[in-house]
Amino acid sequence: MKTAFQALLSWGVIGLTTISTSFFATQTQAAESIFVRYKNTEVTVTRSELDDFSNTGELPTSLKKLLETDLELPGIVRKALSEQITVPTFLQSFLEGSNGEFLLFKLDQTISSTSGRTEDGLESLKTAVLNSIEDERISFMEIIDKYPQNTIRVDVTNLEGTYTQVSGFVEKTLPALEVAKDVLSDFVCDCKTTQASSSKDSQATYQAEKVSDNCAEEKPTMTVSVNSNSPEEQSSAKPTPSMPQAPTSTTQTPASSAQAQ
Repeated sequence: MKTAFQALLSWGVIGLTTISTSFFATQTQAAESIFVRYKNTEVTVTRSELDDFSNTGELPTSLKKLLETDLELPGIVRKALSEQITVPTFLQSFLEGSNGEFLLFKLDQTISSTSGRTEDGLESLKTAVLNSIEDERISFMEIIDKYPQNTIRVDVTNLEGTYTQVSGFVEKTLPALEVAKDVLSDFVCDCKTTQASSSKDSQATYQAEKVSDNCAEEKPTMTVSVNSNSPEEQSSAKPTPSMPQAPTSTTQTPASSAQAQ
């Protein structure tokens, strides 16, 4: 009984191991499936085959019938895949902002999910790019290697043009935009400061004019004192003539004396 149980257990372990190995092998194989398209033709290659071509320039059998139609095409594709692009330090913040979708859409024209342009596909592409720029350099082959989906489609039809546009934007246009943004930010701050100062000056001028108008409207009554006048004011002042008064005397007139007698 014990021997039968051990045998059954052994077969179970072997079965699970076989199933697990087959499962992970399928997953690994699926993760290495890359559909390479040129114009209207598409072939499937493994990730290692594409890596070898990028590093050595040796075409795998699967790519020969696709790229040997033009003698110069293999060299152009290899250079565009392997050429390093120096990225600015703020590219990560740019990609995580709303404007970062512009660059992702441009890359998605060459490296995309096999399910087409979807939100998940763009998120996967964004993840691959962010993981690739940690050393402040990036290449199309590096994005392909770090693309977190089971299958990838790489369209090499306009690969050289896409590389030129992306590298120009990342190395030249984006830094220029960053500088312009900083200058514009400083300019806006200066304008706000100037406007605030101008507003304060205008308010102060208005208040001064208001006080002046109030002073002009209020006319104070002046009391002139004779003793406080200056000599010029005293000399120019005209005295008011007073009415003569009859003199008062205690002496009686002769007529009055006669009447009294």
